[in-house]
Amino acid sequence: MSIAKYIGRTIVIVYMDKKERISKRTIRVIRIDAGTVYAFDTSCNGPRRFAVERILAAQPVIVHAS
Repeated sequence: MSIAKYIGRTIVIVYMDKKERISKRTIRVIRIDAGTVYAFDTSCNGPRRFAVERILAAQPVIVHAS
């Protein structure tokens, strides 16, 4: 999965942690380095790291103009 195209964007990911728990998170991708996504996680309101191989799905957040 190519997450690099989402650098600087807000996306929703489906993520499986080391204990195989699955969660859905909204993140803003800051950078990707050595198989790690560095992001701002809106659910915990802070910086987080995610292993690329544990991201099961990713979709950009679509902002509708009013």
